[in-house]
Amino acid sequence: MNRCVVLLGRGIGYSASPAMHTAAFAALGLPWAYELRDLAADELPAAMAALHAGDLAGANVTQPYKTAVVPLLDELTPAARRVGAVNTIIPRGGRLLGDTTDLPALAEELAALGRFARAVVLGRGGVARTAASALADAGTPSRLVARDEWGSLPELLADADLLVNATPVGTGADTSPVAASLLRPKLTVLDLVYRPSPTRLVRDARQAGARARDGAGMLLRQAVMSLAAWTGREAPVEAMRAALRAELGAGADV
Repeated sequence: MNRCVVLLGRGIGYSASPAMHTAAFAALGLPWAYELRDLAADELPAAMAALHAGDLAGANVTQPYKTAVVPLLDELTPAARRVGAVNTIIPRGGRLLGDTTDLPALAEELAALGRFARAVVLGRGGVARTAASALADAGTPSRLVARDEWGSLPELLADADLLVNATPVGTGADTSPVAASLLRPKLTVLDLVYRPSPTRLVRDARQAGARARDGAGMLLRQAVMSLAAWTGREAPVEAMRAALRAELGAGADV
């Protein structure tokens, strides 16, 4: 049966998710499609109505709607309720379940980087709150810093050993949210932006002698979990990894 999964967001033409999921559906022999739905805010309720009606097999949600969709759902998983944000919607018998595969994906990325004493998280939206929750689970206190507070970064980063960029700053551009002069060898960087890969922030951090990863690994991890939730099948991880690397280039951290 032909089914369709969609990504709901705004300004999402850069997304690498279609490449991954298209490869996954092909590997599983499923005649499914994955499409971008670039929506204005007033178009979000209609997209949710299509999900309620069973017209779609599921959805991912990205910026700026990860928190906006929450009141439009019938039920949240405990993880989604905890962070107040959703990136995966699973239709179940006319009801919509909201989940966050971002949280376990972030937890895995952070565990791969090591253990940290104090983190600074750029942003205060759904992704930033998810990062703070994953850090708390790992025993790492964090400070969320909104853009209008970035003037305090020199002081905040001096006391931190991990920096997480949970904003879209740097997407599709050779820009960084943090001055290169603030980076140092003992400040690990996780930039959740993945296009370009590596990002300017990651390149600057590596130039400063720091360990750094871009967001491609997290993108892959959350996609694997989302696909399993929609299909009830184990995701073909290597097919998805290869498609993501082909989409982003050999420098992506996948």
